Amino acid sequence: MKISIFGMGYVGVVSGACLLQDGHEIVGVDKIAAKVADLSQGRCPIQEPGVARLLEEGHKAGRLKATTETSEGLRQSEMVWICVGTPSGPDGGIDLLSVEAVIKEIGQTLHNSDDRPLIVLRSTCLPGSTANRIIPLLGKESGLTVGKDIHVVFHPEFLREGTAVKDFYEPAKIVIGEAHAGAGDVLLSVYEKYDAPRFRLGLGEAEMVKYCDNLFHALKITFANEVAAVAKSVDVDARRVAEVFCADTKLNISARYLRPGSAFGGSCLPKDVRAILRFASLKSLQLPMLRNVLASNDAQINNLVTHILTYRPHTVGMVGLAFKANTDDMRESPYVKVAKALIGEGIKLRIYDPAVHPDRLVGSNKEQVQKALRHLEDLLVSSLEDLSATELIIVNHPTVDADCIYGWLNGGIRVLDLADIEGVDRHTEAYEGIYW
Repeated sequence: MKISIFGMGYVGVVSGACLLQDGHEIVGVDKIAAKVADLSQGRCPIQEPGVARLLEEGHKAGRLKATTETSEGLRQSEMVWICVGTPSGPDGGIDLLSVEAVIKEIGQTLHNSDDRPLIVLRSTCLPGSTANRIIPLLGKESGLTVGKDIHVVFHPEFLREGTAVKDFYEPAKIVIGEAHAGAGDVLLSVYEKYDAPRFRLGLGEAEMVKYCDNLFHALKITFANEVAAVAKSVDVDARRVAEVFCADTKLNISARYLRPGSAFGGSCLPKDVRAILRFASLKSLQLPMLRNVLASNDAQINNLVTHILTYRPHTVGMVGLAFKANTDDMRESPYVKVAKALIGEGIKLRIYDPAVHPDRLVGSNKEQVQKALRHLEDLLVSSLEDLSATELIIVNHPTVDADCIYGWLNGGIRVLDLADIEGVDRHTEAYEGIYW
């Protein structure tokens, strides 16, 4: 396949080198003449293990070319990969000027050409950029209708400097964002022999995946270093702590606690964060990330309450009051806080939680919930049917099924799902998730 790559920087050069090794014909397009001169001679313009050899071999095989001209790069190409940079602007926002400049030139060239390559955007873009800026610009400059005359996909890269070739050939995932169903078929054919899960998403979802990855990587590094600072302050070897932490692939290094949903609560997490923050202050340690964890958690609760109030309900039902399902532990439960806030707004509550029995509560669990909800026994109902007299139901625990939710919806009750109940169509009227 003939593939042109616009932007022969780090991502473009690595991608081109690996595609050459797979047998494709590559045309590198860049405005910097020195890069084009190097590539035209099979020389590597960047430093990255393994790339120089792949470029040299591809050049010797006659499958590598380079040019500064857009029209020459596009001629008879079946795919166009856009790999130009999207740096930070003066205000910290994303700078799409280079991407838009390339799209404008491609569009103008296609306007006077019969070529209709698949446009593959690899440059990191904020959600909405491809749909709201790139596609309209391409359509304007080319006179073509995206989705009919030509297709555009967003294809984020996950290459790490130093291991980029390995990352390209052994990807953790292959992500393609499509504006129209089937738009990514040609691109997927490139990865036919690659052993990796494939995800075909909407454009915005694919754009967000890239940011999700990088934000989490930044978070992990900061987390490890803040924990290490606390450990060192008491002469504890943070490397050993990290070794044990990382050995737990059931909870720590896993997908647990990484799904969108409600705020955290319970008897451990809030108090332990507070304890470490107090300990750190006595040691004069600066832990800005951990210090803001509780504030962020409180914001999730407050935002939920504010959202519920926008519907102006008189009566609200809740599925689940304990901080998690199948327990009666309500210590620092976010759902208790939500219930208290709604009662304070004059809303009547009906709460179903089969694990909570007021007469069996003891100790601090009993003290905390009685302080927040003085007449708990008057709020609790004995069956899900008792929630049918409400206007809005908040599903906190995954103890109901899709049929139950559809029953409420068909009865005219709005459902706010915090538990992501399986089998519910997210586009159903009057149904919404906390973050979907």
